[in-house]
Amino acid sequence: MMKVLIVDDEQPVRESVELSIKWAKHDITEIYMAGDGIEALDIVRREAPELIICDMSMPRMDGTGFLEVLREEGWDSKVIVLSGYQEFRYARATLLADGVDYLLKPFKIDDLDKAIARAVQSILGSKQNKSEEWRRSHQVNEAQVLLNEQKMVTYLQNETVNHEGVRQLLTDEGFPLEDFYILLFLPRNVGEVVDRYFMGDESLLMFSVRNILRDVLNPLAHYYFFRMESFLCVLTVGNISAVEMDYYRRKLEESWMSTIRVETFSGFSRQKFGYRDILSGLKEAKTEILKSNVLNGQRIEDDQRQMPSLMDKELLVLEALKKRDKEYLGELIRSFVMELRARGYLSLKELQHYTIEANLLIMRVSRQLELEQHIEPLSLWISDLEEWEKALTHTFWMMIESEGENLASLRSIHAIRHYIESHLGEEISLTVLADRFYFSPQYISKKFKENYDMTIMNYLTQLRMDKAKSLLSHSDISIIEISQLVGYEDDNYFGKVFRKHVGESPSHYRKKQQER
Repeated sequence: MMKVLIVDDEQPVRESVELSIKWAKHDITEIYMAGDGIEALDIVRREAPELIICDMSMPRMDGTGFLEVLREEGWDSKVIVLSGYQEFRYARATLLADGVDYLLKPFKIDDLDKAIARAVQSILGSKQNKSEEWRRSHQVNEAQVLLNEQKMVTYLQNETVNHEGVRQLLTDEGFPLEDFYILLFLPRNVGEVVDRYFMGDESLLMFSVRNILRDVLNPLAHYYFFRMESFLCVLTVGNISAVEMDYYRRKLEESWMSTIRVETFSGFSRQKFGYRDILSGLKEAKTEILKSNVLNGQRIEDDQRQMPSLMDKELLVLEALKKRDKEYLGELIRSFVMELRARGYLSLKELQHYTIEANLLIMRVSRQLELEQHIEPLSLWISDLEEWEKALTHTFWMMIESEGENLASLRSIHAIRHYIESHLGEEISLTVLADRFYFSPQYISKKFKENYDMTIMNYLTQLRMDKAKSLLSHSDISIIEISQLVGYEDDNYFGKVFRKHVGESPSHYRKKQQER
């Protein structure tokens, strides 16, 4: 969608141009008009039109003066010059203004229409080039950010902390070396959020995380962000008290939760640190996080009551694996998790105990089954009991899948495709499909790609966009309703996905279809 500005001191000419051109076919939706260069400059500064159709001979400020100011101020609008005087200085003004055409009055509407078409193509080409330049620049910046994060983690995780490396990284970022607070956040449901709301792309989630971080911490003098293990680490500087800093910690947690649905545990040491003490500050924050109750998020002290043992389930798990009984394996783990929930509270430190026990159980049954494939252990920092349950269940399912597939499993992949086609308006994610069809998400993802030569998420998005296009073309259902019918809770996010895959907004697509 573009804007055009028509500049001519003769009102009949302005109106003739406006009424004679079918602007919609050029993707021009907003039309502005001015009677001289001064009035035109006001509109340019306010509306930034992509295309300007300009007369040369006008009172107060003529076309030449207007175009000179236009370029002095850095506007890159494309210009079509109209003039009743065949003089070289006007043609030269057009070239200086990066004009597309120079038409003599009286001109043919068809000639003007062709000139507009050439201008629009030039504008679209420029936009595409700028978009590509921005994309490349963004990729370079992202790569540098990730490289610096990896450097910071390497410096801090060495047996002997590389203080000089830490100092250099902070100095390069213009971040003070002393007197900063350290905030630590442990995301709890990243897998679910990435799966459900970011189409499986964690980089999109992290882009949103950084944007929210920037907005919330904008009032502070400086901040420095990096990821380490499963944590989001934030160093902050500001002339504020520990109590005020705690406010920003809570605000970050609330903003991530309300905007992108990411739940976090957080830790915060009330004292300030220097670059040599970052690791000490992170350890203090981790100690605070380990006291969090994974069942309701509150801080708790260690519970001395006897806890159930996962290792007691070893024989049952082993027997279920031998029988390839995925459903029973799921029930075994679900019942154990219900025992943990029945206690009313479970600290993250206690959940880590069960993660270690689960990894020991995985190792023991793998040896007894003589599995050749390496099975990845559970992450020590899983902090959501539901995610812990799914991770352990899917790990055991992967053990069965690693022993080979049968005809039933291949049929199930076809059934998964049919399920996707029949439930576009419902929540569909790898986790949902895994729980419904008793396969690990990794297996579903791999086998679907092998069978259909595309990822599940790409296939789902393609089907949803096709259905959305059909509804936009053949119904008067609102765009908000359509977004919900094709499985998007947020119509703004639906609009972004639609524009990415179709090349234009839903509203503009509908308008074009209706004009045919």
